[in-house]
Amino acid sequence: MEFDWQIIANNWQNFLNATLITYYVAVLSMAVAMGVGLILALLRASHSSIVQAPARIYVGFFRSLPLYVFLLWLYYGFKVAFNLGFEAIQAAVLALGLISAAYMSEIYRSGLLAVDRGQYEAGVSIGLTTGQLYRKVILPQVFRTVLPATANQFVGILKGATIVGIIGVFDLMYFARNATALTFKPFEFYSTAGVIFIVSTLVFAALASYLESRYRWRRV
Repeated sequence: MEFDWQIIANNWQNFLNATLITYYVAVLSMAVAMGVGLILALLRASHSSIVQAPARIYVGFFRSLPLYVFLLWLYYGFKVAFNLGFEAIQAAVLALGLISAAYMSEIYRSGLLAVDRGQYEAGVSIGLTTGQLYRKVILPQVFRTVLPATANQFVGILKGATIVGIIGVFDLMYFARNATALTFKPFEFYSTAGVIFIVSTLVFAALASYLESRYRWRRV
């Protein structure tokens, strides 16, 4: 059996569009994960167990929740249970983002713990409010520390985006599946989609490695 390069060439525009949509979902999901994750991490940093409790529950619940199940529940279950419907891309972004936020909160928390206690005391001693202390002193250091791990988390989100086609998002796997049904060329379409995913993850993984090495170099 020979690989049909022509059928891939004829569908390059569809592959490009599907790839861009996959990246779009991954980037938006990462934005949600970073925003929600930061809030959770700040709650976990509180000295009050009452303030910490919601974040602990969130992290424990979403880290144990399968993405596939949550995706279907958001897209189909919300319509049935609450008469509230999400568009396919909205459901995909929320599912990926909210689950990834649980992991991002742990990444942020490790960054917060890495900041020397003296930084907090110095900020308080010069009269900074809590908001100013975190905004001007603590969080800039945290973001720099967690940058490599954040890049790795984005790679994980990109891999997770391979299943969003089950709710109708026109991603790479959705296109490959539909094209296969029309042309009976599964090897060509799935192989090409797989190569695109592998190359994409390798590029972002290389970026993560670069950021990590750069951070370590500066630290030394």
